[in-house]
Amino acid sequence: MRLPKSKAVYATAAAALTLLGGAATTYGAAFKTVTVQDSGQRKTLRGFCTGTVGQFLEKYGIHVNERERVSPALDSPVRDDMTVEIEDPKSITINDQGHLVNISTFDTSVGQLLKDEGITLTDSDHVSVPVSSELSNGEFFSIHSTLQKVSTETQEIPYQTIRRRTSELTSGNEQVVTHGVTGLLKVKTTSVYRDGHKVSQSITKQVVRNPVDSVVEVGTAPEVHHYTLASRSDSPASSLFKSSMTVLATAYCAGGTTASGIPAQPGVIAVDPSVIPLGTKVYVPGVGELVAADTGGAIVGNHIDICMSSEAAAESWGERTITIYILS
Repeated sequence: MRLPKSKAVYATAAAALTLLGGAATTYGAAFKTVTVQDSGQRKTLRGFCTGTVGQFLEKYGIHVNERERVSPALDSPVRDDMTVEIEDPKSITINDQGHLVNISTFDTSVGQLLKDEGITLTDSDHVSVPVSSELSNGEFFSIHSTLQKVSTETQEIPYQTIRRRTSELTSGNEQVVTHGVTGLLKVKTTSVYRDGHKVSQSITKQVVRNPVDSVVEVGTAPEVHHYTLASRSDSPASSLFKSSMTVLATAYCAGGTTASGIPAQPGVIAVDPSVIPLGTKVYVPGVGELVAADTGGAIVGNHIDICMSSEAAAESWGERTITIYILS
């Protein structure tokens, strides 16, 4: 506070007349009462002055620097009963997206300061104080930009291939039961940036289409060789077999394991090993080449039991007396 403590000048009207020869009107016009408010401190000054506000303040030892604002202006004429306000600028610090900016200002609100400094706020900007709030000297506030970016991509979900063994097919053959379909996965990534730096990220996944597995049946049945039968004898060519015999031929349904350890499946017959040794290949008319690989308590003598793919096929065969051929 620069107001002098003993600069007030008091002069009576009589003294003024004595000193200046009685020109009362002129002297009265030159005598001023001025109130000065300097940085919140008030002082009333009285004295003779006919110049400007600046000259009046200088006369009473009040010096104004170039940073300060005077109202009315220094070049305004001094008037009686006027109030002169001297104001220091406010010192404000702004953290603008990580950059500190020091500002001297006479603005009274945050919004006015931002406008005067050419700082335009966007929808992604956040100010730490209300823009309508009043400014005070030494105040600090921040401006941060928060931006959210969302990206979406679709990824494939591979399907699995399931291989299923079946005796309905001969060994080495495969059959596609169900074709595989690739699934689809939507991946949504949300990233949050503060002042240009990523501060968080979240990922959500949504299955748009489930994959469908591919199912392939793989044959396990032994390959059956069919021979050309003689036109009259219903038997293979004599060069292909060693002997023939008449047997009772029954049938049973596939499943389980044979006496020789291989699966009980089409292409296998059960025999009496004392009549037809295990491992012998035989030809059954209307069926084809079979291998003696199984036995059974009811299979005695000239009796064979043919393994069929289903109960229906076994029932359809029933019991037959036929001639079979022991292959070479």
